[in-house]
Amino acid sequence: MTFYSVDYLTKQNNLTNTVVILLVALTFVLLAVGLVATFRHRFNTRYRDLTIIAFLFFVFFAGVQFTDLQNTNIRNSQQSQMTAFVKNYVKAQHVKIDDVYFNSTSLVDGMIAKEGKNYYQIGLSKDGLSYTRTQVYLINANVEVQR
Repeated sequence: MTFYSVDYLTKQNNLTNTVVILLVALTFVLLAVGLVATFRHRFNTRYRDLTIIAFLFFVFFAGVQFTDLQNTNIRNSQQSQMTAFVKNYVKAQHVKIDDVYFNSTSLVDGMIAKEGKNYYQIGLSKDGLSYTRTQVYLINANVEVQR
């Protein structure tokens, strides 16, 4: 079973967006450089071909970003909710933020919190505004922690 720290939950939210934005920006820069080189050397078809390739990469990455945008927004919203929940959980339970790990990256009913050597199952209400905490014991004690 894998548990995630608060740092992992907050950084994971930003990492995916940054990588995709960098890829789109890089292909856009390559497209711009290719266009400038094409207009500068009109009779050399090599630059025109490179510009077309850069344009196709740009269209591909922009298309992938567009189709993945809705899923990314939903995932970011869930991860933001989880981060807010974790911060409130730490305050309510009077635990250090570095000592708490969760087995889910999004806020779901039945997730497990690891506090030191103890494990607690978190039961969420239907409206998601309250939770219950019950101590549980793991059958398989192989636990991996992502920091």
